[in-house]
Amino acid sequence: MYRIIAVCLVLLITACGEADKVPADVLPKEKMRDVLLDMNLADSYAGLEEDGISVVVSDSVRKERLKVYYRQILDLHKLTPQEFDHSFKYYESHPDKLKNIYDMMFSMVSKDKESLDADLRNKEYTTNINSLLPVNNNTIIWGGQDTLIPFVKKDKRSISVPVSEAGPKLAQPKPVKLRS
Repeated sequence: MYRIIAVCLVLLITACGEADKVPADVLPKEKMRDVLLDMNLADSYAGLEEDGISVVVSDSVRKERLKVYYRQILDLHKLTPQEFDHSFKYYESHPDKLKNIYDMMFSMVSKDKESLDADLRNKEYTTNINSLLPVNNNTIIWGGQDTLIPFVKKDKRSISVPVSEAGPKLAQPKPVKLRS
């Protein structure tokens, strides 16, 4: 009886120790991440026209493009379709590992997006220094004071503000008669 319990305990310990490993004939997580990321990007490119404009293309054209793109991706990563299918089926049968791969893909895309956004902000700043100010286009920065005056229309060129009570006063509006 003790031998059966000891054997079960040894099997349980060895099984738990290899929970994160993948078989030798399956692609490692990092390589699978790269292939799936390229395939997801190809999927989004397949719906674009050749000039890069996002236009709805027919399903048959999209499917033919995907076949070509997927073949090129597998060639780029030096894989056969059978190797990829075998690895994808393995990860599909282990959803926790597949989720881990998609989380790694998400973090890579987020890093790429952040670097592209930073490049765009730098380029925009070199062309327009005021572009990084935390104000919108309806704000005028007045040279008479060091604060922002929000919600002023763009077509106004200057703002007159009385300096003190003894200074110039604003003209009083004239009453308007309505026709009855």
